[in-house]
This record gives sequence, structure tokens and C-alpha cells, in this order.
Amino acid sequence: MFIAILLPIGLIQPSFLNPTTLPTFGSESATLFSSSLRFAKPVEDVIHRSQSAFLLEQTVEMVTYQTRFQPPATGYFHISRRSLLQHLQRSGSRRLTTILAPAGYGKTSFAAQWHNLVKEHGEDSVWVPLDPADCDQGRFLLSLLDSLQIVVPEEGRGLDVSSMPVAALYSVLVTRLCRIEPLTLFLDDYHFAQTDAIEAIIAKLLAAAELSHVRFVLISRSAPRFPTSVLRLSGELRQIGVADLSFSDSEAQEFFDSAAKGLTHEQIARLNRRTEGWAVALQMVRVLVAENIDRTTILDSFDGNNAEMGRYLSEQVFSSLPEDMRRFLTETAALPAIGRALVAAISGRDDAVALFSRLGECALPIAVLDGQGTWVRYHPVFNSFLKEEAERVGIDAHAILRKAARWFEVRHDCDAAVRHALLAGDAGLAAEIIENAGGWRRVYTTTRGGALLFETLIAKAAEITLSRFPLTTLGLSVVSAKAGELDAANHYLVIAERACNSDELKRDFRVVRVLLSLYTDRWVTAGDLSALEADLVNENDMELIHRALALNMLSYNFLIRTDLERALHYGQLAMRAFRDGGADFGAMHLYTHIGQAAFFSGDSNGAADAYRCLITEAQENIGKGSDLDAVGQVLLSEVLSMRVEPDPGSAALSWALPHLERHDTWFDLLAAGFMAQQRVFRLNGDLLAADAAIDSARAAARRRGFDRLTKLIDGERATLLIAAGDVEEAARYADMSGFPMRGGDAEAANNLSVHLRGCVPALLWARIHAARGDVVRARSLLDRLVVQQASKPHIPRRIELGLLDIRLLLCEGRLDIAATRLSDLMLSLPVAEYRASIHIEGVEFSDSLRRLVVGMNVPAVVAQRLSRALECGGSSTRTVGSDGVPKSDGLTDRERSVMRLLSAGLSNKEIGRRLKLSDNTVKFHLRNIFSKLNVTTRTAAVMAGRDTGPLA
Repeated sequence: MFIAILLPIGLIQPSFLNPTTLPTFGSESATLFSSSLRFAKPVEDVIHRSQSAFLLEQTVEMVTYQTRFQPPATGYFHISRRSLLQHLQRSGSRRLTTILAPAGYGKTSFAAQWHNLVKEHGEDSVWVPLDPADCDQGRFLLSLLDSLQIVVPEEGRGLDVSSMPVAALYSVLVTRLCRIEPLTLFLDDYHFAQTDAIEAIIAKLLAAAELSHVRFVLISRSAPRFPTSVLRLSGELRQIGVADLSFSDSEAQEFFDSAAKGLTHEQIARLNRRTEGWAVALQMVRVLVAENIDRTTILDSFDGNNAEMGRYLSEQVFSSLPEDMRRFLTETAALPAIGRALVAAISGRDDAVALFSRLGECALPIAVLDGQGTWVRYHPVFNSFLKEEAERVGIDAHAILRKAARWFEVRHDCDAAVRHALLAGDAGLAAEIIENAGGWRRVYTTTRGGALLFETLIAKAAEITLSRFPLTTLGLSVVSAKAGELDAANHYLVIAERACNSDELKRDFRVVRVLLSLYTDRWVTAGDLSALEADLVNENDMELIHRALALNMLSYNFLIRTDLERALHYGQLAMRAFRDGGADFGAMHLYTHIGQAAFFSGDSNGAADAYRCLITEAQENIGKGSDLDAVGQVLLSEVLSMRVEPDPGSAALSWALPHLERHDTWFDLLAAGFMAQQRVFRLNGDLLAADAAIDSARAAARRRGFDRLTKLIDGERATLLIAAGDVEEAARYADMSGFPMRGGDAEAANNLSVHLRGCVPALLWARIHAARGDVVRARSLLDRLVVQQASKPHIPRRIELGLLDIRLLLCEGRLDIAATRLSDLMLSLPVAEYRASIHIEGVEFSDSLRRLVVGMNVPAVVAQRLSRALECGGSSTRTVGSDGVPKSDGLTDRERSVMRLLSAGLSNKEIGRRLKLSDNTVKFHLRNIFSKLNVTTRTAAVMAGRDTGPLA
């Protein structure tokens, strides 16, 4: 009665069904079988007629292509989706169309109609059915290449692609696609092949400019994970979902047609609304009506919600089944999916495998999850009924789920094992499974990371005796820290410490504790680092991900101590270890340490390359806008802003820095982003924006509990006050913010090797004294700061110190020494790659360097290098207004408002009242205006404004 009732609407029947009993619109295997039968006689005739092996090969190829790369026939389920197809025609073509819906919504049937329509219009269209084997990159590319043989059969002649590497296959594919214009590729059952590697290929094809004529249609149960925002913004993305695929009333009427058996149009319309156009429910009703079941009973039974409709239909199916099959269905109802090997292992029935194989004979509402029919799942509505029936007859669903969890655990499928344990309501079992799978190491496994496992477990932590599972508890600590939940991270760390009572567990605890110091901004002792290095000596019994994280932590801790060679060395070893362990998610983090080590070593190009690799991998493997994408954008902005390149990272900083302040981050990332942001504002002369950014950054630092970041920000505020001409206010603020003048003599506070960014007391007070004109005290502080360093500062810091030294020499009138130091600086350090260090010192200082070069007759190469460093790198250093457009006079919108009121003769207080500003803020604006217009009085400013633009 219910034979193959789901076949017409696109639900795949298990491959174990006998293909000779299926119509041509059934499974892929049935279609291939039937098509092969149709071509069997012609092939035989060719063999006897010509005895030509070549002709036989060509005929077999034709059979293969004609059967595989064609959409399935629709049989009696031929409902024309005219309205939807017309909408597609009106809206025009798109580079990417996704047809997304659960099984049972007619995705494939609709896509087949679209495919045929495209061909009717004379355009090339290729149908590519996918199965789980296509999740291999090579197999996937070969499938695409094979499908193109239908369109351009001559392209494949004489070229053996089967043994080519992936990169070569991709190149061949692109070459062939370029020759077919236009072309639409329909990828059916895309979810079967949907892995990170395949997603990357599709994303790359969509991004290829030379393939703009190729349109992709993905028919899938799950949405693509590659970034689609660019396509969306450019209008090249179309999404077709459940709402689009649901039947309209007219389509439902057409669907019932002669099978309506007396149902009126109104009744069918009402039924369609109650089922929300759900094709599988309508198909079930249609079968029941065709079997002459009283239509009044049918309609009355659908007076409730969808679950009630599903219950009625499921009862009709269930009651007609043999007893052994009914028992099998109820025993497996609790499982999200069932497979032949799984039911054989967990069922107490000897005939479990045989019953599984008979599922296809019962025409049940099930979906096949793989191409071979070895894994299936029950339709959700049917499954709900089965669960209720299992509970009614007293089947222990939790016991079955626990058995399944253990089965998946043995097969090293940790995710599935934990999912089944949690479905069984056994959080302790889930924790045990994670413990046995490596505990905290699972955070870094795979390309996207395994943090979701622990996030799910945290919600169940109260149900778990965590002391029994120290490795899992360490994982909870790591994930909590990455989420910024530092109190929770410390809580779990304390629990784990008590439970780590063996030498091996103590090593795990040690490396995670060092990791948490990164997130909590605690300083790791030299003893801790020595212990980590000692652990690595016994690498034979150290798990690979453990080793990788230990190397990672050594790289980071030597980086923040300015031991840059060791940081690079350990960083490269850590990345290799993560990759070897299949933990690409962990490996991506190493770009941060490697890039920073390169940046501070003077290799800004190497740093930029590392950050771009991080951004690319994060966007391809995790998604655009992810935590690691933001990390890469922030660090790249630091490099670009230091180079004074066009748009030096400000656009990326506008979203990436706030993202990091709320998500996975640590001190160095926020410090890099803050310093880059300050640099951009100061280069543009927008000191007010820089001051406002300080307030925001300080709030984030305090919210995170990063005291070191708070102090760095306070130092930059004092520096900003100096730049604004508020020297005395800078001195006062420095004294009250942890930068007292007496701190200039403290060795620990002025150790530049542990202060990668920002200022130290001696450096800040040297600038304050220089701004006051007290060159002697400034010189004393600077010389003492340089002498007391136990190791050479990193390259950007050496450039900064060298420029300050030259500034003081110019003030001291020692021009010959200043010229010599300038030559040394330009010849020994890559100043042009860190040119913001000069620009941020101000125009007056840059002019004095130019005069020094001319007046002291320095070598031509030094003059050339200085000239290059003083270039803006293509970026405008003029002030921008609130609309983001540079103003010709260099004034911000607010400063122009002040100028207009100033020209009207208003006092500072009156200007403040009009613009709702404090007296100090008005003074701040006036100082900026005087500086930009190169004047010293209010009258001169008004006159200059009338001449140069603001008041013209």
C-alpha cells in the first residue's frame, strides 16, 4: 500500500532496494540500472558489428555520462513549479543559487525542472549527483570534469586526469569551464560532499574572475559554510528555501488531480494550509485517498497541528508492519540516525541487520544519509511517533543511546559519541568520552576546532563529578578562557589541579596553566618555561597536540620577552606539530606569534604575509568574521598603520577590534589593535577621535581584567596630551596613572624587552622634559634608559629611540652628531617600513630632518632613504571629517564649526555653550586649529581661514 511513497518527492530510497522493482524516478542506483538496461542491447550490437575496442569504450562512456549526469525522472510526481521557475527567470541569473530544505520538500524535483528549462533555452547545463565519496577533493574534481564531457566530449580526449594531483585537476577544471559559456552546474545532494576541503574549492571557483559566466546551483540539506557575503552584496546570491518549495494551493490541487476522489478545491486548499505545503504529508494523504479511505476521516484527523497529522499518518504506516519490524523501529527510534553496523552492535536481536535491510521494502518515510544506504534516519514526524510508541511499550531509550555512545567512542567519533551520551541524559558519560579522547586537546582538533563539545558540556557541568575527569575539566577551563569567562576558567583550573595526581597529568595541567596565563595576562615564570622545555625532552611519550601546545606557549612567552629568534623557532615547530596532528585550528593560532616575531625583528613583509595567511585560512575554514579572522585583521592593521599605507587598516579595525574585545583574545592582540588605532588617528591629525578611542579601549581592558593593557592605554593618553600641546596636563596625568617621574630610574619598569608596545616611565618623561624645553633632563633619562637594557630592544623600538635621540641632539645644537646618528639609523634599520615612527613625531620634526640632510651634506643614500621614509606611502595624513572625506584645509567638521563661531567674535565660553563643549575642549580645538593653520593668535586663525578655505 505504501510502496515507495517518498520517491517522487526527492527522498532517496536505500540502495539495498531491488533496482528491477523500482520505476526510473527512484534512487540513483535504480536510475543507473534502468538506463544500463536500455543501452545494453545497442552496446552488444556495436561489439558484434565492428569488434572495435575503441568504439566500445566510447559507447560505454556515453552510457555512463547519459545515466549518471542526468537529473532523475519525476514519474507520477510531475508537478510543474511554474511560478517559482518564472520568478527565477524574472530575477535573472546569479553566480550562486542554494536550494536548501530538509528531505521531503521536493528539492531535486524542482531543480530537475530548472535544469531542463535552462537546456530548452539553448544554454549548457550540467547535472552532477554527489555522494559521500565525493567529499574527497580529487574525487570531487573528477566528478565535475566527467560531467563536462556531456557538454564538450572532445575536451577529454587523450588526457588522463585520473592520476593527477588536486592542484592539477583544479587547473584542468578551470581551463575547461572557461571554454563553456554560459554554463549552469547543478550539484545535487551537495551535503554529502560538504567538507571544509570541498567548500574551499567551491569558494575558490566562485571567486575566480575568469569564471564569471559559470553559475552554481547547490541542492543540499545544509547551507554552505564558505563566506557568501561578497556574493550577497553584489547581488550574485539567490537562496531558495522551505518557504519557496512549499506547495501553493494551485500546486496542491494539481498534485492531487484525479486522485482527489471527491475532495473539493476548498478542502485541498485547507489541507495544504494545515500541512504548510509540506509535500511528504500531501503525498501521504494522496495515497490514503487513492486507497478509498473515507476522506471525511482523513480531513478530520488533520484538524490539529503538524505533529498530530504526522501521528495519524505514522500510525497508518506502523500498524500494517510485521511485529518484528515494529519492534525494531521502536528500539531504534531514540537514535538520530541508524546504520547497519550500529544496529548490529547495540541491538540484542540476532535479526537486527536483516531487519535494517528490509526497511526499504516497507516504503517507510526515511532518508538515506549515504550513497550505499548503510546509514538512514527516520523522518522527524515519523520519528516523533516512534519515540512515543517506544515509551508506551517500556523501551529504555537512554540505555540504547548509551550503548550507541560507547559504539561511536570505540570508532573514535568523539562528536557523535558525546552527542548520543547527552541525548541519553548522561553528562558524566559525555565527560568520560571526552576524557578518553584527550580532554582539552579536543579544543584544537580538526580545522574548525572542537570548542563546541565543551561549550555543550559546560551547561551540564553541575551534573558531572569533574574531579573524575581532569583532562575534560582542563578543556572546560580553556574554552571558558577563550570566551572571556576568566572566573569560570580559573574555577575549572583549580578543580583540575586537585585531580592531576600523576606525572603525566601534571604535565597536562602545566601546559594548560601556561595557556591560561595568556588569557588572564599573568606573567609566566622562567621556571614554568624551563619545565615546559623539560617536558618536551621526553617527546616520545607526549601526545602530538600536547607537544604542539607546549611549543606554542614557548613561542608566545619568548615573544613577549623579545627573544624573537626562539619565538620564531618554537612557533614554526608548533605549527608543524599541530598540522601533523590534524589540528589546523590550533596551527592557525601560530601565525599570530610568528607574525609578531617577524614584525618586531624588522621583517614587516614577513609579518604581513603571516597575517594574510591567517585571514585566508580563517575565512575559508571557519568563516568570515570569525574570531581568528578578526585576530588576523587587527594584527595586519598594526603592520599597515606602521607603514602609513593607503587606508592603514582602519576599515578592518572598525569591526575587528570591537569583536576581539568581546571574544577570544589576549593582551597582545588588544594592545596591537589599540596602538594601530591610535596611530591611524594621529596620522590623520584627529586627536579627538584618538582620545575617544582611549576611553573605549580602557573600558574593555578593565572589563577583561587586563591591568597591563590599562597601564599601556594610560601611557598613550599621556603621550597624546603631549602631542596636543598639553604638556603640564600630560605630566599630571602620568604621575597619577602609574608613570611617576621617579619611575624613570626603576629598572624593572623600564625593561623594554618585556614592553613590546607603548611607553615606559623613562621614555614618557623624556618626552615630557623635551616638550618643556628641559633637554638636559630629557637626555639624562634617555641615555640611562638605553644603557640599562640587558638586551637590544626590538627594531620598531630602536627606531623610536633613535628618532628621540636625534630630536634631542637637534635641540642641543649638536648637528654633526645628529647627522651621524641619522645616517646610522637610516643605513642600519628598515625605517621606511616603520615610517609612522617619523610621521607621528610631527611635521616640524620631519622638516628639521630634511634641513639636517641638506645642511650637513649627509651621503646621498641616506638622503634617499630619508626621503622614502618621509613619503606618506600613498596615504593621506590630512585630517578627515566625520563623513570620512579628507578636508582640503585639514580641519575636522567640529574644528570648522569652532572656526565659524570664532570668526563671529565669540569667546571660548560662548563657543562652548553654542556647541555644548567644555572650556577645555574648546581650547583643545583651538590649539589644533592654530597648529594646522600655522598661526598663534585667534585673529590670525580667522584671517588664514578666510584665505585657505574654512571661512572662504
